[in-house]
Parts: sequence; C-alpha cells; structure tokens
Amino acid sequence: MLRNDPVYPLDSIRLKLLDSDAVEDVPTKDAKAVFFVKTFDGDLRHRALHFHEHAPIVQGLWVRVYFYDGEMIEGIISNTRDFVLESGFFLRPTDPNGNNALVYVLKGGLKDFHVLGMRNVPKTSV
Repeated sequence: MLRNDPVYPLDSIRLKLLDSDAVEDVPTKDAKAVFFVKTFDGDLRHRALHFHEHAPIVQGLWVRVYFYDGEMIEGIISNTRDFVLESGFFLRPTDPNGNNALVYVLKGGLKDFHVLGMRNVPKTSV
C-alpha cells in the first residue's frame, strides 16, 4: 500500500526488483520524485499534454509542479493535509498518453507549485 505515514518518514522506498525476489531500499534524500512508470522504454518524442478535457475524472486538486532541474508535471493530488504537512505527496499525472502512472513528489526537489483548479467527480442521479 502506498501512503504517507508521519510516524515513519519516507527516507527510502523499498522496491521488489522485476524478475527476481530481490528487494532493494532506494534512498529518497537527494531525489526530486519517485516515478512509477508504465514502461521502462519511455518515448523521447512524447510531448506532455497539459490541462485537457479528456483527463481522468479523479477527485482532488489539479496542480502543476516545477522541479529545480526544469522539469514540469501536472496531475491530481488528494485535497488533504498530506501535501501541506508531509515531506512529499502522491500525484496522479493527467496526461493519458504519458509514461508516468503515479509520482511521489518530494518537496525538497520542488522549485514551484501551482493549484490550477479542483476536480470533482460528477454526481450521478439516483
């Protein structure tokens, strides 16, 4: 399960390596983020799609974050105290064609942070 836990700060992330039972602790001290990707191949020609109408409908805050290395990413974060009080937060990228499935953003790597809007799940009629 992926979640922030204030009792146990995220100093490292334990990952099980593909095609083996080996487990490795990856330190997060100098990381800007941890990217959970769809494929390790990537696509250097892909141009990120920002603030589009075909984004997944996920309740939360739509944000744009800028890292010190110049990278920018948009996504949905939970509208909870975690993104304010914790050392990092989970972001679900909104680009449906991007390679990132989930990103754990470490605040130490952030240069800037913008809330672009709120996304509400439409209520269905009963």
